[in-house]
Amino acid sequence: MTDLDVAVTPQPPPSEPYPYGKRYPWIAMGVVLLGTFMVILDTTIVNVALPQIGIALGNSSGIEWIVTAYLLAVGLAQPPTGWLADRYGRKKVFIVSLVLFGVGSLLAALSPTLEILVVTRVIQGLGGGALAPVGMAMAYELFPTDRRGSALGIWGVAAMAAPAFGPVIGGYVVTTVSWHWLFLINVPVCILAVVLAVRLLRDTGYREARRFDGVGLGLISVVLVSWLIAFAQASEWGWGSTPIITLLVSGAVLLVFFVLWERRVEHPAIDPAMFRVRIFSLTLVVVGAAIIVQYSILVFLPLQLETLRGLSALRVGTMLVPMALAAAITFPLGGRLTDRIGPRYPVIAGTLLLGTSAWILGHLALDAPTSAIVAAVFVQGLGFGFAMMPNAVTGLNALPMRYVASATAIRQLGQRVSASFGVAVLATVLATRLADVAPKDTAGAQSAYQTVFLCAAALAVVATVLAVFLPGRQRNRELLSERSTEMAQSRLDAPVDVA
Repeated sequence: MTDLDVAVTPQPPPSEPYPYGKRYPWIAMGVVLLGTFMVILDTTIVNVALPQIGIALGNSSGIEWIVTAYLLAVGLAQPPTGWLADRYGRKKVFIVSLVLFGVGSLLAALSPTLEILVVTRVIQGLGGGALAPVGMAMAYELFPTDRRGSALGIWGVAAMAAPAFGPVIGGYVVTTVSWHWLFLINVPVCILAVVLAVRLLRDTGYREARRFDGVGLGLISVVLVSWLIAFAQASEWGWGSTPIITLLVSGAVLLVFFVLWERRVEHPAIDPAMFRVRIFSLTLVVVGAAIIVQYSILVFLPLQLETLRGLSALRVGTMLVPMALAAAITFPLGGRLTDRIGPRYPVIAGTLLLGTSAWILGHLALDAPTSAIVAAVFVQGLGFGFAMMPNAVTGLNALPMRYVASATAIRQLGQRVSASFGVAVLATVLATRLADVAPKDTAGAQSAYQTVFLCAAALAVVATVLAVFLPGRQRNRELLSERSTEMAQSRLDAPVDVA
């Protein structure tokens, strides 16, 4: 496959028809949003309740594995998602994933010990891991090429709002009811989503019965487990410790073997040809940087506010809500702007806003008013929406349709690895700075957190520079025209849709 940056075509047709009619895409979008919001919410809703869960189960040793096991399972579920969705259809994979997530949620709520709870969180993660990429692929494929930015922008609202509202909901539930309901609330939502999916979704999207690449998936799975565990434990074990070095090096060696294998196998689990498309690879890098900046605030700002200011988890979660509200504005707007003028300028604006927010937090004094912090996270939300969706839709537009399911899985996986790596590195920076701070030196501790935010601001500047190389208006029109032509041909060749 050649680099799709080679421009050859004129503007896209002004009124491309909806592939499945105008009404059905919005019905399907509603079902997809329900499942996506629920699964992504589960990545943060449990965090604030970990101490209470440890006390209730009589075991606080290793309590962090309630979160780590879920995130690992989500990561493991994503590489095979593209093959499963293409082989068995988006609808079947979506429904099976919902069922698995619901069963895992019920078992988690009934867990009598920490060990069993961790196992049930793995079941949850394996089910939930496929929902986001499959949902994104469905949202992308259901709309005309010139409206996909707007569609993914709406889908992205759920992806952004869920992590921001998670701490608020988790803090309220664990305070007023019990930790069991953090998982039980998923069960009726899962049942509703499954019923709606069975009745309303159609078997749409690209299909291909290619051979299963078990070796490739096995290799990349071991790489992911090695690296994600290393990133999760690096600040505690130390980057120079034998276990961390072993995990990182073994993962790197296996990654080399994985790439060599994928280049020679006929039907690779992850086709290396995708990464030779410059636009797609560039969007992955920019999104990875934006994710690290975002998580620097989602993770370290609550720690700062709770440990240095003594704020409750519920209060901190409430302060983060404006971030979600701001992103709810710019996710759809960023997608719509991309449809019209391309991703370059929305992404530049988004990364600049991300950097501005991090810079503000990096200069706030310990006694700064909370209104200044809320304003900073609001700016953060505005920037994140502009930075994410234009990259997502443009990266997919740059690829042939046969790569959509695999590409959405890679995007989700890349975001997870970026977040884990970024948090691990920044946690090390924080720990290093705090090591030189006296126990009661709150000013010194505040300075340590400021360093973390300033590092994030510097990364946002790098992302801004990279965003300059994203497609502008003309190149974006060419990409849309290429996809429009491919979709028209696929509709001529496609079998009759199964309702």
